[in-house]
Amino acid sequence: MKSNILKFIVFICVLIILAALSNTSRIQVNDNRYVLPSLPRPIAKDKVLITSAGQSTDTYIVKDIANKLMIHNFFMPQAENVELEDINTVVFVVGYSAIGENLHDLTYEEEKKRIEDLIKKLEHRDITIITIFIGDRENKKKETNEFLDLACRYANYVIGTQNNNNNRYLVKLARKYNFPLTIVEDVTGLSEPFASAFR
Repeated sequence: MKSNILKFIVFICVLIILAALSNTSRIQVNDNRYVLPSLPRPIAKDKVLITSAGQSTDTYIVKDIANKLMIHNFFMPQAENVELEDINTVVFVVGYSAIGENLHDLTYEEEKKRIEDLIKKLEHRDITIITIFIGDRENKKKETNEFLDLACRYANYVIGTQNNNNNRYLVKLARKYNFPLTIVEDVTGLSEPFASAFR
């Protein structure tokens, strides 16, 4: 009888230790000041310009989500010298792709300058900026970080997908630039927070 109780106590202790270890290895993103499940009230309006920051195909995923939500949008992955008079919101979809840049005959420096120029035009206008990051920072970390930093600097809202490699950096940027952040498990969770920005 005593041996069974002792085994049970040892078993419970092992479970507690394992739970503590798994919690410390997991990235904590429960910073209530920055990380929200979605926005409590809308911040953006229809007539949305969707563009890429890095030329990954993730931009097409966001375009499909906007279309399904019936959010009026202009899809321009290589937007530059854009007339912003009729635009109320700009969505930057961050994701560096050397293949995407080659396909569109762009260098990394040209793509970076395109984003910098567009952001300069947005700085002095009453246009909401939403940044979405679906990818993984593991590959092409330097380029991705630079695009994320650019697209998040003046963002009114940022949505990212759950990835241990992304979470810390996104929360770090949220603290640095003071924007609300939503981190979803995967692309299937993007619709709700994206919709919350508009309605």
